Amino acid sequence: MLTRAKQILAAVEGAGFDDARVTITETNVNELNVAHNHVSLMRTTESQSLAVMAIQDKRRVSASVSRLDELTVEQVIADMQRDVANSPQDEAYAVAAGQTGQFERGPQTPEREAIAAAAKSLLQVRSEQFPTFQIEECAIKHSHSTSTLVSTQGAALVAAQGHYRVGLMGSSKDEHGSSSFTFIGGELNALPARLAEVMDIELLMANSARETRTEMIGEKFTGDVVLMPMAVMDLVGWLTRQLGDAALLSHASVYQNAVGECIATPALSIRNNPQGAGQPPFNGEGFVIQPVTLLDQGKLTCQLPSYIGSRKLGIPYTPFAGGWCIDGGDVSRADMLAGVEHGALVGRLSMGSPAPNGDFSGVIKNSFLLESGKQTKALSETMITGNVAQMLQDIQAISREVTDFGGSQLPWLKISGLRFS
Repeated sequence: MLTRAKQILAAVEGAGFDDARVTITETNVNELNVAHNHVSLMRTTESQSLAVMAIQDKRRVSASVSRLDELTVEQVIADMQRDVANSPQDEAYAVAAGQTGQFERGPQTPEREAIAAAAKSLLQVRSEQFPTFQIEECAIKHSHSTSTLVSTQGAALVAAQGHYRVGLMGSSKDEHGSSSFTFIGGELNALPARLAEVMDIELLMANSARETRTEMIGEKFTGDVVLMPMAVMDLVGWLTRQLGDAALLSHASVYQNAVGECIATPALSIRNNPQGAGQPPFNGEGFVIQPVTLLDQGKLTCQLPSYIGSRKLGIPYTPFAGGWCIDGGDVSRADMLAGVEHGALVGRLSMGSPAPNGDFSGVIKNSFLLESGKQTKALSETMITGNVAQMLQDIQAISREVTDFGGSQLPWLKISGLRFS
């Protein structure tokens, strides 16, 4: 596809555009679906896509289609020629220059028997150990994509990438009632013999089975939260959004000028995982992903605008992918729970839209009350109030255990000073 991408790039440049970027992606997916505790579908799908971004007279236009034939490409270019005049001018518009490389990552061909065996093992664990847990939907798939990206500034990148992905959603139901929905998902380079042993799937089913009987907390109090990895993902997601285009360009980020400052507990370091399962070797803007330490012992090292955003803001550009890792700490999660006098174990953290300064009030879901170091009743209609930026400062402990979701690798975190109601 490199030759075809260069042909399309030449056609775009020949149509009068000053700069352009062309990306062609071909994807093959082998997928097995489980619905309502039964295997429901096995299918193979193939797709292709073309994405073009072009610049003319400091104006930018883009288009994407699912066909690569000459007539389609000609129509795409004609439409872009028509539309570019309506785009606002901006000195920051540019394409990646000089990025080159060929990459091959992950399993290149699917093991269909392994996909079937993984589904069988998951259903067996559910049936034998957690019969009240209902798998509403589960997809176990192998995806393989070949991506080719070229630009008029000399970028030429090709990646052949494969990985397995598991996504599961379900709830529990027994004579006491039904639990709320819970979900988990991530990428793998190989499927294990027992699927429930990865990504905390077994723990998710066990907790869900206990959530059919829920209670409210009673009196308001201030205490600790222990965030499970999926809730930690919510916390990290808030941080990275604060460092991205939307917050930075509107000057609404808590960390607008915080590079070099300590914004979290010194025990916390966050880095990306460019070699993780499912992580692309280059991003959609045409830059090779490099290792990044976002927080170094609590200190913010960089911000995460897009390439265009970095040019608008006049700050360094950091190519990154979506996965982030927090190294394990020095306490087991069992001891972490035992150290909580009054608080909650939180599976999901729904913060809504925190205020610009980080203040929030949100519902905790798939959660349990912690009293005198014991995990007790499942909680319902429980709110926590606090400040997300302060939560990073108030991390008291990081678990030794780390859950691997492929791109993200996250431990449990104990955080003090949240208000419960």
